[in-house]
Amino acid sequence: MSMGPAVLLVAGLAWTVLTVAASEWSCVKPAEIEHGYVEHLVKYHCDPYYQLRGAGDGTYKCDENLAWVSLGAGKEAPVCEPVCGKPKNPPRQMQRIIGGLLAGKGSFPWQGRLVTRHNLTVGATLISDQWLLTTGRNVYLNHTDSATPEEIAPTLQLFLGGREQPALAIEQVVLHPNYPKAVDLALLKLKEKVFLGEEIMPICLPQKDYVQPGRVGYVSGWGRGATFAFSSMLKYVMLPVAEGEKCRQYYGARNASSWVQPLLSNDTFCVGMSELQEDTCYGDAGGAFAVQDPDDNTWYAAGILSYDKTCSASKYGVYVDVQRVLAWIKDTVAAG
Repeated sequence: MSMGPAVLLVAGLAWTVLTVAASEWSCVKPAEIEHGYVEHLVKYHCDPYYQLRGAGDGTYKCDENLAWVSLGAGKEAPVCEPVCGKPKNPPRQMQRIIGGLLAGKGSFPWQGRLVTRHNLTVGATLISDQWLLTTGRNVYLNHTDSATPEEIAPTLQLFLGGREQPALAIEQVVLHPNYPKAVDLALLKLKEKVFLGEEIMPICLPQKDYVQPGRVGYVSGWGRGATFAFSSMLKYVMLPVAEGEKCRQYYGARNASSWVQPLLSNDTFCVGMSELQEDTCYGDAGGAFAVQDPDDNTWYAAGILSYDKTCSASKYGVYVDVQRVLAWIKDTVAAG
């Protein structure tokens, strides 16, 4: 809801003090403009895909030095943050990934399409306006084990939103410190922040446990379908969290020499197939196990798909538990 822009207009020595309660702004996006005789013009425009995070008591004024001042926190300007986990067109139940129906426009605005070396398509999940999660295995596709993240980053391209959107460059690849032994996860930093909207929006990071057995989540991707051809359109499936012990027993009984085995650890959880035996497949890894919390009507990335080799032939997909690695994610993003 727009409450109208707060404008500071300074011409010559004249200046105006504006006192604005942060609670009045549902969302803001700052921009500075120079025009004619006006030396400084600062506007806060309403934008539904950004929200204001204030300091102190949330009340600001502009002082004689043209600085925004919070009465409770001093010269600490309000911070414009991306809104997360609020898709305009949330997914409907029981559509499929393998050979199934398509995701609607803006249903999974956090879903990234990562194109690796030699044009292999895999998944990635937007968690801010500049950072994404994917798997370490995705990052290393068509690279030797000796390749460094610095060497790999320029070989990756990231696509968000509609198919007409241009490729985005990856500035930095950060592997989880326990990759590849226990945690198949990597963070990707874009060279530039993306502009958020209906088709591009981060998913929220979980603040509580969403991976109890039986809990349902949604996974989207461009992976292979029933004919094992890669999809040109985004699809999704609704899947339940599985019993961890049954999953470990299932993969423990398989002949490792005949199958590509998943990476199971204390930081992973398993997901079963849908009632229609639908599942994820090659190329879907890196996508989020997206859970809607009914308490705040917000979508959270409970997991990141690591093992996508199931393709309805194996009983369980394997996901990195995002809450278990939340501290690493936050520390890495904060460090820039």
